[in-house]
Amino acid sequence: MSAPVTAHSPRVALSVGLALTATLAGGWLVRAQGYGGLPLLATEAALILLLLPYFLLGLTDLDDRLQRWLADRPVRIFPLAGMFLVPYLIYALGTGTLAPRALVILILFIFFPTGCLYLTRRTASTLTWLDVVAILAIWLPFDFRWVRTIWTWPQGMAAYTMNTILAVDLAVLLFVAFRRLDGVGYRFRLRRRDLSPLWMNFLSFAVIAIPIGLATGFIRFHPHSDLFRFLGSAAGIFLLVGLPEELLFRGIIQNFLQKTLHRQGLALMTTALIFGAAHLNNGPSPDWRYFLLATIAGLFYGRAYIQTGGLMTPACIHALVDAVWGAFFT
Repeated sequence: MSAPVTAHSPRVALSVGLALTATLAGGWLVRAQGYGGLPLLATEAALILLLLPYFLLGLTDLDDRLQRWLADRPVRIFPLAGMFLVPYLIYALGTGTLAPRALVILILFIFFPTGCLYLTRRTASTLTWLDVVAILAIWLPFDFRWVRTIWTWPQGMAAYTMNTILAVDLAVLLFVAFRRLDGVGYRFRLRRRDLSPLWMNFLSFAVIAIPIGLATGFIRFHPHSDLFRFLGSAAGIFLLVGLPEELLFRGIIQNFLQKTLHRQGLALMTTALIFGAAHLNNGPSPDWRYFLLATIAGLFYGRAYIQTGGLMTPACIHALVDAVWGAFFT
């Protein structure tokens, strides 16, 4: 268990610093597009409020404290989850985009999975049908872009970022702090012994996937990036793609399947296939090559999760794969 967190904890300060840094970086990108003023300030304020739990839950023992607080009165999960409405209200009022339909969609996105898990046997370690419904209620609206219309300023540019961070916050709150799912591994910690699984799984995937991608015509070699852009891309992918997807597919789905099936290899393969299928809607039309390569990637991400017991290593591999793909292939 992590060391107790105090008001002056360095990890709390680090969480705040990371939230501010990420928000300022995002604001700089938006400002470069010619946007500014009160709408930008409101958007940055909302983003900070979403990023704070994102980092605090991964750097401190906040999840342990919330577990104990919610254990006494489980109904507290509803006002706690309802706090995620605050960033939207600040954003919508500041940007002049407050819309009843968007608010209703957000309320359903937050409270439907919350209600499902409230009805579960929270001490059960195996997967229940309500867990499945809650997972789908967080995943599908995001994956099929049903929640994109919540964050419409500026020109939908904030939608992916806001929805991703919100989905991570909600998933960790519900499944780790409230549902008490053990072994999720949502910790911003990369140990020395994690480096070998990181590089071995990344290189093993590259040796298999690159020849398949080139042979099938799914990718072609075309370097078009510099070191600064590559590092910036990798960091952004880690924050908005790698860690969120690994939380869902490895920390929650694969973890649940391992506990339910009691067969680690079957849980790994099943999750990899689900991960591959989830990428079928990423292009203009379903592509079997994308499914195949994503499934293979899922096997190595899942293997790294098993080897390290945490999400940092598979999330780093995921970010490296996507960053290399974006920098060296089309």
